[in-house]
Amino acid sequence: MTHSSNHHSSRRRRLSPWHWFKPRGSRTLVLGICAAVGGLAGSVRGAVDGMEILKVLGLLGIGILGVLLTIGYIVNYAKER
Repeated sequence: MTHSSNHHSSRRRRLSPWHWFKPRGSRTLVLGICAAVGGLAGSVRGAVDGMEILKVLGLLGIGILGVLLTIGYIVNYAKER
């Protein structure tokens, strides 16, 4: 005999794989800000001091990643509130 209370099991919630990429914690915000400031300032300083181009681009990439992480946290926080 099938009970009608077990009928809801056919309706499963779909988890999006993007759920894992959403920045949620305040540590993410702090990490993003530190990476943005350190990467961007380090790349400017390296360019002025004449550092190798790959090191400058690496620092710039870290800075851009930090900016994206910070923006992602802010957008996600605004959507949840």
